[in-house]
Amino acid sequence: MKTTHRLALVALPIALVVGTALLVLSRSPARESPKGSVGESANAVAQIGDSLITRTELEERLVREIRPREEEYVSERKPVTAESVLREMLGEKATSLEGRRLGYLKEELIRSGIEQSEQQRLVGMLVENCLRERTSAGESQVERAMKADSKLTPDQAKTLVQRQILEQFRNELVAKFQLKKLEENFMQAALIHQRLLLRPVEARGSGEYWIKNSQVRNELSEKEKNLVLATYQGGQFTLKDWFQVVCNIAPPRRPSDLNTPAGVERLLESALWTPLFVAEAKSRGYDKDQKLRSDIRQLEDLRLLYKVQEEKTKGLGEPPAEQVKAYFEKNSERFAQAATLKISQIWCENLETAQKIKADLDGGADFETVRKANSLQKEESPHIVSAVGEGLFWAELWKADPDQTLGPVRGFYGSGVKWRVVKILEKTPAKAQPYSEQVANSVKWALMDERRQRLLEDYREELLKKYPHEIFRDRIKDMDPLEIAMSKGDQ
Repeated sequence: MKTTHRLALVALPIALVVGTALLVLSRSPARESPKGSVGESANAVAQIGDSLITRTELEERLVREIRPREEEYVSERKPVTAESVLREMLGEKATSLEGRRLGYLKEELIRSGIEQSEQQRLVGMLVENCLRERTSAGESQVERAMKADSKLTPDQAKTLVQRQILEQFRNELVAKFQLKKLEENFMQAALIHQRLLLRPVEARGSGEYWIKNSQVRNELSEKEKNLVLATYQGGQFTLKDWFQVVCNIAPPRRPSDLNTPAGVERLLESALWTPLFVAEAKSRGYDKDQKLRSDIRQLEDLRLLYKVQEEKTKGLGEPPAEQVKAYFEKNSERFAQAATLKISQIWCENLETAQKIKADLDGGADFETVRKANSLQKEESPHIVSAVGEGLFWAELWKADPDQTLGPVRGFYGSGVKWRVVKILEKTPAKAQPYSEQVANSVKWALMDERRQRLLEDYREELLKKYPHEIFRDRIKDMDPLEIAMSKGDQ
């Protein structure tokens, strides 16, 4: 029984690293040029500090920015242009630079999250290469596994072979890095686990019976965090690392014997897969991979952006009731029950197809017959739309009358934009709402969001005066957000 428990625990990281490797393999052909490479420099549309913003990044952001948002009915948006969006992106980069200057990368919560992400990537890269190196005769290995157990499917046999390869590889790494477990510290680890579990310093919420990440950060002394459970050449695995593994397991699935030295060791045995694989990945220089370094830098920028924004806006309180009501009275149309249209539509592959279909309809063809025969979404039923979903295409649709057929007109399709022919079936105007407690709550959050966005916009402009930057305007002068979205719709 003891052996079965150990194998069950070890199987979890094996499945994780195999799954990670398969994900990396599926994405590997799509690798892009690293930050600062010749290809990316030529594709750059702006620079701030040592960071470049590429045309590709700007195009992706433009496509996102023109799409409607859920809060569209309560917030006004400025026209989306290449330069306005690029300036916002530069402001965000400047905010991240300010976060670096303020030392936020040293904060444990931010640092540990980034370290875990990098470790996962390194493990995935190592496993990918390990499986490639050791499965040159993979089909025969899979066939042998299926002959040994006739109940295995090809996929099950492949997973079994990969697991066996990784187990053997892991054993080699144990010897290579001279892994040693410090068993004399396991009892202390078990006692500390029980203290955090049963006697938390800060009261937990109702129904929360598990150890939380905040306890590991705040309730362990530095000496306890640094209690060494295992050493290997070039590194060590501490109690803090061990608790990080505990907290990454969903509470109902956490082992029940972590109050014993044996339970501590079993989880440790499982957890040591990651540091061993990371150590080997670094010995091979994978941590110097330019794509990895670029992605980690972007992750750091994102975490720093959120942190600085949080710190900058945490002083914003809720507006008093009289301000909320005054805001509603000034902007009551934004909080009206939205105008809607009931439509049926024919999605078309391109403009020429849409023009031909519209001509056929103008010539007397039946709309539903044509739709079922030609639309890219033949099963789509007539449905209700509003400005919330249609965004910048709403005004053109709303001008039409019931039973009128429009086209070709554009609309959001998948991640991009495509041409369509639209028939208006019903038209329901907006309906003003009286001021009520429910409406007041929506108004309050809209007002708070507006204030937050205005504060952050002013802050970004302030930071752009502090951090030198450059926009390469000759490279963005031809960028039309709608045309870019159309090209995405054709992919």
